[in-house]
Amino acid sequence: MPVQDAAAQVDRIPGGTAPGPRWILSVDRRVTPHTPQWNGAVALALAQTLLSREAAEAVDGELAEAVAAELLLPMRPFRLAARRTDLTMDGLRDLASRFSAPIRLTIRQWLRSGTWRGYALLWRVEHGVPVLRWRARSPGERFPDGAALGARAGELLATSSRLYETLRAGHAAHGVEEVRAQAGTVWWFTRFGLVHEDAGGRPRRAVLALVVLDRRP
Repeated sequence: MPVQDAAAQVDRIPGGTAPGPRWILSVDRRVTPHTPQWNGAVALALAQTLLSREAAEAVDGELAEAVAAELLLPMRPFRLAARRTDLTMDGLRDLASRFSAPIRLTIRQWLRSGTWRGYALLWRVEHGVPVLRWRARSPGERFPDGAALGARAGELLATSSRLYETLRAGHAAHGVEEVRAQAGTVWWFTRFGLVHEDAGGRPRRAVLALVVLDRRP
């Protein structure tokens, strides 16, 4: 399942003889219009126009993605759908499909919905090693030090066997992972799934991990 949003931007053009400025939306031409990736790119571009540059770039772009998620997946109908969705990779795919939204924005809104508590971690393979390149969390949760962007899987996970197995075989996997945290060893129930990062260029294989700390009714 594709996960990365395509590049898009909104430019402000002087109005000339018009009473006000014009706004031009541009989206990467390699992305098919009105697909989940195209929708996500547009939502993110619009979100960035609503925020100051500092706010849009703050905390790894988390605020901009949160605004984009709300534009594309309004919380009231989304929460109703999320409550009826299995907390699995198939459930995530189904939830994203219902709203024609990209995976990253769907996960971020799912974590904000309060139907479960945990983290989402996207591991991209670089030089043969999984590296953390995107992350999301439930409100109020803090990431362990080992979950910093750019960290290698071995800095967070005591063993990466399920992560590598997902990469090798392409099948979803789940189990309890031993995690290195500030206070010592903790245990996370984690689901792994293979995803494809594709913004219209060359697809790249990556692994998405859903860390479930608590499931709420």
